[in-house]
Amino acid sequence: MSPDAARDAARYGYGVSAHEDGHYVHIAAGSWSTRYWAGHPQSLWAEERASYWISSVSARCGRGLTWKSGPPTAAAPRPCPTCQLSSADIAARHTRIR
Repeated sequence: MSPDAARDAARYGYGVSAHEDGHYVHIAAGSWSTRYWAGHPQSLWAEERASYWISSVSARCGRGLTWKSGPPTAAAPRPCPTCQLSSADIAARHTRIR
């Protein structure tokens, strides 16, 4: 793990993305934000009727995280390989022309 990644992991913690079904544990790149979603009681879909709290943050690799997590262990999902890189390496990957 790069020093940048270790600093962010110590400061902001870890999280899991709902879009990948928790295959990787990511390192958060900022503070978690929490907001209340009131829902739409008149909606036809049950998941839109309910109200709930939403927590989110961006990972170092750019993926949006929706669940807080502990650090990766032998029993937990693997660490995200991109989140482990230095900030310069991540920026180079995001700006590389393919």
